[in-house]
Amino acid sequence: MSQLSSFTKVANKVTEFSEFLSAHIVPLFLPDRRGRPASCGTGLLVASEQGLYLVSAAHVFDEMGLGKNLFYYIEPGVIKTLQGTPRSTPMLPSGDRNDDNLDIAVLRLEPPGLPPHPKLGKWPVPLKALLSRALPRERKQYLVLGFPASRSHINPVDRMVTSQPLPFRNIVAPRITYEALGLSSEEHVVLPFIQDKVLDPDGKIRAAPEPKGMSGAPVWLLFDEDGENDPEQTPVVAIAIEHHHRNQKVLVATDIGVAMKLIGQYEPANPALQRTRHKGLFEAR
Repeated sequence: MSQLSSFTKVANKVTEFSEFLSAHIVPLFLPDRRGRPASCGTGLLVASEQGLYLVSAAHVFDEMGLGKNLFYYIEPGVIKTLQGTPRSTPMLPSGDRNDDNLDIAVLRLEPPGLPPHPKLGKWPVPLKALLSRALPRERKQYLVLGFPASRSHINPVDRMVTSQPLPFRNIVAPRITYEALGLSSEEHVVLPFIQDKVLDPDGKIRAAPEPKGMSGAPVWLLFDEDGENDPEQTPVVAIAIEHHHRNQKVLVATDIGVAMKLIGQYEPANPALQRTRHKGLFEAR
């Protein structure tokens, strides 16, 4: 069976997965000049036995270092302002996060207002659902789920924000695309993304909204043609870091093992996190 023909095989499960998995992600906001919420990224809620975490792209969390209040909603009209110092992939000597081709950060969440957030239907994904180095990348289908800014709408009267997630699925880009970007399949998942031809979960091709705000969106492994596919759970394998690489028309995501290693800095005694296969990822590149 070809990769494309298998799209039909899993179509009946994809929409169901998308609706279920959206419970694990939150839209992230910064106040604009007028104090209104402005969408700036997507975060993945993760729970281990030792802590609760928010995973996103490092350039999203960098806003905290600039003195800005990064937050998300935990109840209708109630926000959680993020506090503390995120653990992130190191900034390169250029000082430009655009030069960091990993671009991942993790923040340990502290009270008050810890997840779950049942009034908004938000629950952390368990740590065991993170799958590092799910190689090879080929012959698999992936689902990206995040909150584009264009799908966040503000009601100025009651100061409420409504955000709708954008799901799309695809197979990985060819090796020549990885080579053109100077990336490896061990560290990244690169997915074709042509904005006016995005495959919805139900298998229909539609035009997608501008993907700004998708940074930090998780990439879920939907279907492995050569492996076992659990009908009850689909793992997170990567985090989107570049919402739209215009030259190559792709979305770039970093393997989830990088986030796991950052969580491991908070939990040095957790053997599941210390066994991450991403050795040497934080060395100078």
